[in-house]
Amino acid sequence: MWLRTWVWLLILYVAQTPFPHVHAQSASERTRRPEAGPRDATGAPARPQPTAASTSRLLHDDRALAGWVIAHSPEVAAARFERDGARAAARGARLFPNPVLDVSLSNIGLGETNPPGLRRDKTLKYGAGLSETVELGKRGPRIAAADLHKRAAESRLTSTTAQRIAEARLALAQLVYARSRAQELDASLSQARAAAEVAKGRLEHQALSGVDYDRLLIDLVGIETEAAHAHADADAAAAQCAATLLAPCDDSDATVAVLEPAASVPAAFRPKELEQRADIRALHLERKAARREADLAAARAIPDLTFRLSYEHSSFTISGDLANALSLSVAAPLPVFDRGQHDKSAALARAGQYGRLAQSALVEARGDVSALFTRKHAVEGALARLEHEALPRANGVLEAEERGLREGQLDITDLLLVRREAIALRLQTLELRFELFTLRNQLRQALGLDEALAQR
Repeated sequence: MWLRTWVWLLILYVAQTPFPHVHAQSASERTRRPEAGPRDATGAPARPQPTAASTSRLLHDDRALAGWVIAHSPEVAAARFERDGARAAARGARLFPNPVLDVSLSNIGLGETNPPGLRRDKTLKYGAGLSETVELGKRGPRIAAADLHKRAAESRLTSTTAQRIAEARLALAQLVYARSRAQELDASLSQARAAAEVAKGRLEHQALSGVDYDRLLIDLVGIETEAAHAHADADAAAAQCAATLLAPCDDSDATVAVLEPAASVPAAFRPKELEQRADIRALHLERKAARREADLAAARAIPDLTFRLSYEHSSFTISGDLANALSLSVAAPLPVFDRGQHDKSAALARAGQYGRLAQSALVEARGDVSALFTRKHAVEGALARLEHEALPRANGVLEAEERGLREGQLDITDLLLVRREAIALRLQTLELRFELFTLRNQLRQALGLDEALAQR
C-alpha cells in the first residue's frame, strides 16, 4: 500500500518537472523557423510579388519579350502540355500489343468417377497459354498519324507563343501611347494655365474684357477634362498590361520614341512564305494525319492474327492421355460487319475540313497582309506630313499668339482656335504613331515573324 503510493507520487513529480534540454530545443527550433515575413489578410505567408515588366526594355528587345511570354503565359503553358501529350502519344503508337497470359484448370469431375473411387485431384488438367497479336497493315499508318499530330501540336505551340508575343507587345505599346497622350495634354494644360494667368493680369489692368477672359477659362476647363480622361485611360492601359503580362508594367522610363524601332517588318513580302506560317502549317499537318487515320481505318478489313502457345499438364493419365502437351493455335477475326468503312469516311471528312480551313486561312492571310501594307504606307505618309509640315507651323503660330497675349496684341478667338488646332495636331501625331506601330505589330503576326522568337 505505502509502496504504491510512493510510486504514484514519484510519477507525478517527474511529469511536472521542467526539462531544460526540451525548452532549449524548442527555443532553437523557434530560432531556426522565424515567424517574420509579410502575411496576407488570412495570416498565411504572403506570396512574393512578380517582378515588374520593363516596358522600354521589352519593346526594344524582342528576345526578352519572347522569354517573358514563354515564362509567364498560361496559354503557352497549356499549348506546351498539348505538345508533350502529342509526343507521348507518338511514342505510344510505336509500342507492340501486349502479350496475353492465361491460366486454366479443367477436367473437374462431377458425379461418379470412372473408374469408381478415383480421387478428384487425379482427373484435373492444368494449362497455361501465351497469346500475341500481330497487326497487319496498321502499325505504319498509326505511327505516321501520331507523328503528324505531334508536329501539328508543335506548330500550334509556336503559333500560340507568337500570338501571345504580339498581344504582349501591343499591351505595352498601348500603355506607352496612353501615358504619352496624358503627358501631352498635361503640357498643353500647363500652357493654357499660363496663358490664363497672363489674361487675368490683363483683366485686372482693364486691358482685356471679361467675356474674353471667360472664354479662356471655358477652354481651360475643356483641356482639364480631356487630361483627366487621358489619365484614366492610362491607368486602364496599365491594368490591361498587367493582366496581359501577369505582372506590373513599369513605364517610368518609356516615351513614345520607343515605338519607332519596335515591331520592325520587311518592306515587302512573298505570298508563298505565308504557307509556312505555323497555324496554316498545323492545319496541313492535321489534314495529312486525318488521311493516315483513314488508311488505318481501311486496314481494319485485314484481320490481325493472334498466335497462342499453350502448355497443358494432365493428372488423368489412366485413360491414356499425355501427361504434358504443347499446342499452337492461330486466331483471326472475320471482318464481316465492321471493316472500318465508317471510321474511314469520318477521317476523310476531317481531312477535307482541315484542307478547307488551311485554304481559308491562307487566303485571309494574303488579304490581311496586302491591306496592312497599304494602310502602313498611307499612315507613314500622313505622319511624315504632320511631323515635318503641319505640327511645326501650328506650334509656331501658337507661340506667336501667346506672345501677343503677353504683349497686349491679341485676338482671343484666334488664340483659342490656334490652341485647339495645335492640341489636335499633337494628339493626332501620337495617334498616328501608335496606329503605325499597331499595323507593324499586326503585320508581324500575319507574316509569322514572331514565330522565330517562339522557337528559340
